[in-house]
Amino acid sequence: MSMYLDPADAQRFIQGYKLLMLELLGKQEDRITGSVAPLLAKARAKLVGKRALLHKSIARLEARNVRLDPEVVKAVEGLEVRQWVYLRDMTRHSIMIHSSADRAFGVLGLTQGIRDIVGGTGVVIEAGLARYCGRYVCDGIISQVVWLGPGYRRSWNEAFKEIKASGQFLVKADV
Repeated sequence: MSMYLDPADAQRFIQGYKLLMLELLGKQEDRITGSVAPLLAKARAKLVGKRALLHKSIARLEARNVRLDPEVVKAVEGLEVRQWVYLRDMTRHSIMIHSSADRAFGVLGLTQGIRDIVGGTGVVIEAGLARYCGRYVCDGIISQVVWLGPGYRRSWNEAFKEIKASGQFLVKADV
């Protein structure tokens, strides 16, 4: 077991996510240049404000006979975008704590770990979490990285112990 999804499942998610998000974004003049990540972040921000846009995107893609993976569509429909505390890595997943400190998730990366994306642990990040293939996965679009000082890290570690003791550390995403 690794900290990432099976490569085939990861590719299915990435392809479907990009397809849905770029459709949601519509025509963009700046689409040609550079990385697709800023466009995906822009589309995700648009989605957070208006969930109905996703269903319109799905309908437009289906009208063009674009095959959508139902599992990916379901994952994107349930995408939870917010501030998360990315505490640290364990052997099988990364620990991400809900900003309300009442629940935490054992999260897998798609093709790389969250630590590899942000360059360390003990940070507050904005990211999307989805239930996919029976696990919680991070969409890999990470923004607003704020590093935690030692005091905050300690208090989040304490919060994590309490969350775990209360049974609110979720690893398996039973769909």
